[in-house]
Amino acid sequence: MSILLPLYVYPWPGVWDALYTTASTHPKVNFTVILNPCSGPCVNGTPEAPYLAEIPKLKLYPNIRTLGYVATNYTNKPIDRVIEEVKTYANWSSSLNDSRMAVDGVFFDEIPGLYHWQKYAYLGQAKDVVKSSAGLGQQVIVHNPGTVPDRVWNYLNLSDITVVYEEAFTNWLDRTTFDTLSNFQNVSSHPKSELAIMLHSLPNLTDGLLKCVVGQLEGMVDWFFVTNVAVKNEYWHSFSGLFKGLVGGVEGLANKLC
Repeated sequence: MSILLPLYVYPWPGVWDALYTTASTHPKVNFTVILNPCSGPCVNGTPEAPYLAEIPKLKLYPNIRTLGYVATNYTNKPIDRVIEEVKTYANWSSSLNDSRMAVDGVFFDEIPGLYHWQKYAYLGQAKDVVKSSAGLGQQVIVHNPGTVPDRVWNYLNLSDITVVYEEAFTNWLDRTTFDTLSNFQNVSSHPKSELAIMLHSLPNLTDGLLKCVVGQLEGMVDWFFVTNVAVKNEYWHSFSGLFKGLVGGVEGLANKLC
């Protein structure tokens, strides 16, 4: 099980240290980190100086890989703009003259939930650009519809990982939702290695209870992130007090408490 971390925290000096420290002290836990300097790669292709200083540090940790954030506006953004943003990330290492700025793929946000053949074609074009871009390293594609897709008519084969649920913690606890997510890998024929869940607004859990939550998530997906931040539009913009505990929970999955 690995952590899908939306690193939307502005990199003031020392702010990303929580990630560096945790990645160093938990070398067996893998992080896929989503970089989002300007709700995308920035208009001129060059992030602000604090990003240029901090992003290269991520390469010091072999258990961290990075993805560039691109929003599709539910495929309403012109596909040419999406392709341009993907290519900007692919060119970061050369245009910024620093190989440490290279990312390993793209996190496509605002993916539509309902299937439509035109949307499928749109996302297929985006996929082809990522998979043909040598500057994107592992060429990983993550989709985030944030909702459980239809088990047959979906876009799952256009991504390597799909966020099948992004919601408040209490909504995840709903029995119908919980059972649907628990069974999705079986009814969709997509293994949990291709699935992710992101939860916000957790209560301030003890480490023991947090390990229990992580253990339940591990039965549903291989990728996840949780936070106790409960402010709308700020869920992924800070390191919560649960961050250290949830990483420890992943490392301690062999000793599930529930």
